[in-house]
Amino acid sequence: MATTPSSAPARNTRSGGPTMDEFRALESGQATLASSLTEQLNTLRTKQAADIDSVRGQMESTATEHNSRLDELKAGVDSILAAMAESSKAPAVPSDATALETPSTRTAVAAIRYAENDASWDRAVLRAIPLALRDRAAIWHSTLTDRQRANLCRFDAWYEALRENFSPHPSTVRRQARERAWDPDVEDILGYVFAKVALLKVAYPGYKEGEVVQEVAERLPIDIQMLLRQPHERQPSLVNLRAELRVQEVFWRLRHQRPLLRSTAEEADSSSSKKRTSTFAELATPSALVIAPTSSSSSRGSVAQRRGKPYSEDFDPSRLGQGKSPRTGKDTVCYRVPDTEETIWCERPCRRCGANHFDFAHDHAVSKAQVRFAVEEEDDGYPATFYVADSNNRDNSQSF
Repeated sequence: MATTPSSAPARNTRSGGPTMDEFRALESGQATLASSLTEQLNTLRTKQAADIDSVRGQMESTATEHNSRLDELKAGVDSILAAMAESSKAPAVPSDATALETPSTRTAVAAIRYAENDASWDRAVLRAIPLALRDRAAIWHSTLTDRQRANLCRFDAWYEALRENFSPHPSTVRRQARERAWDPDVEDILGYVFAKVALLKVAYPGYKEGEVVQEVAERLPIDIQMLLRQPHERQPSLVNLRAELRVQEVFWRLRHQRPLLRSTAEEADSSSSKKRTSTFAELATPSALVIAPTSSSSSRGSVAQRRGKPYSEDFDPSRLGQGKSPRTGKDTVCYRVPDTEETIWCERPCRRCGANHFDFAHDHAVSKAQVRFAVEEEDDGYPATFYVADSNNRDNSQSF
């Protein structure tokens, strides 16, 4: 009887299947495969969660950025159209209810529009315009039909609609552009140039740069005009003209002793937000001058206003004198106002001849008859101080 070798592996003699070692190897392989699959699955899940968090963060960041841009857009459009509320109070210009029609505001809107090269950004700007309409412009927009509002889907459609409904009369703008002159007491020369150029471009869109330069120079003082070179160049330049005027203004003010008088309203505006655009009325008229009160009496109005009559009505040459102004400390002409205890000081040259005396004392100063022209108001706004005559002290700083 043959015997089975001891080195042969044990087999299932009934089925002739794999040995026990092969079973153990198979089980070990299955365990290794399951462990590897579990590890890879966990890795994939971790990576997927990280990717989802990253995408979610990017989406939130993008949404926050877009919301911030929309807020900036809304604020920009609000500031652009804020002039409508103020312009509705200006009766001299009947159609300044919206500043969007003006070229300067259209430029500002275009700057916001082209800040992003994206079609959705343009749609956002268009959607923000109706939200920023105020006063008469908002009323006008509310009276439109659904079809008319639906047609305002392009920037040119908005500009055309606003131009048709709120554009000033051409003759009004042309008259304002021609009459706009430099007022050296309340504005610097560059402020005048910018306002004059803006009016000219609206009133005469076909003007060339040389023609604009000529118009700007024409409304300046003669002694500045005679020194300018740009109006006589073959190709005048507004940039070069402004450079010339900046220099000439300094010497002109020193020569004529005409400092720029800053108003209290202007100082208050400097601490608050400025309007981005100007209405036609603001461009056509220099900033109103409001002299800061120097005493409790001046806060109730000027001396001429409280007296109810101009200085020229009861002018007394014997009340003229010379002394140091309490406000500036400079030696200048002064005048004791009749029937009061106040003294006014001449801190600017005569408007009629430029000499160092009061406007109402011009005839007395030149010692000959002059033709008097009617003015809107004789209150020249000269700063005033209280003055009480002291009979015991004649040698003071004021000689009357």
